Amino acid sequence: MDALFSFLFDTREGLAVLFVSGIVIFALAAFVLERRTHRLYVDRGPREDGEDDGFWD
Repeated sequence: MDALFSFLFDTREGLAVLFVSGIVIFALAAFVLERRTHRLYVDRGPREDGEDDGFWD
């Protein structure tokens, strides 16, 4: 285990592995959360006449 930590934190290649794996994990999490959000907030289509924009109208 000490050799693994030594590789990851003491070598340039190990830091590259940590960097790339962090980007991949972040991208997968963003993809999963985006899919969940897309299902939760369904697009209602174009706004109809007389429909308010929001709170300040």
